Formats: sequence, C-alpha cells, structure tokens
Amino acid sequence: MDEIDLAAERIEVLNAAAIQAVLGRAERVPSDGTCKACGEDIEAERLRANPYAKNCRDCADEAEAQAKMARRCGPR
Repeated sequence: MDEIDLAAERIEVLNAAAIQAVLGRAERVPSDGTCKACGEDIEAERLRANPYAKNCRDCADEAEAQAKMARRCGPR
C-alpha cells in the first residue's frame, strides 16, 4: 500500500464515523418536557430552542458547573 491508498482508507473510516454520528443524532427522541434531574417542567423557550433538552435550565447550569469543576480539579 502506498500513501494514497492509506489516505483513502483513512478518509473512508472518517466518513463512516461521521455518518454514524449523524444517524445517532437523528434517532434521538425529543424531550418529554420533564427535567430528568429534578422532575420539574422544562421551560417552553428552552424546548423551543432545543427540543432534545433533558434538563431544565437550573439543572443544566448546575451540571455544567460541576463538569467545569471536574475538568479543572480532576475527578473527586
């Protein structure tokens, strides 16, 4: 195999991964409107912006803050 064959093979693998990622997103189910963390209703404007939102704004902000802290400090 020469470099052109290897490059073509890499492109084929990357394209297959990209297609799988798109198909995976297409199969997602829209949110039922209930926050998975606290059980409260997800804000209507949040669902209009992201029909797949799984958490309300407050829980999503808290989860993002925890993830940010974990990235800074490492796992605890």
